[in-house]
Amino acid sequence: MKPDSDKRRLFMVSAADTTDALIRVLNVVAVQQARLRRVEAAQTAEGLTISLETDDEGDDRADLLASRLGACLAVRGVGFGWRM
Repeated sequence: MKPDSDKRRLFMVSAADTTDALIRVLNVVAVQQARLRRVEAAQTAEGLTISLETDDEGDDRADLLASRLGACLAVRGVGFGWRM
């Protein structure tokens, strides 16, 4: 088992495929002061899929970040969980 300091959260974001979608999502992460460890983005038939890996700061912070991401104009959906 990993030490608590190595725990990560993985957020999967589906977004519209617009020129500013990734910047909008990253802005939410920055405003929430989440420690970003990895970002991947890919175009799909449905739009843009963005994978965000952050340090784990607890359930309340993860819920808040997911809620704020979900409220972002370009975002269509958000899912999150533990990163093993």
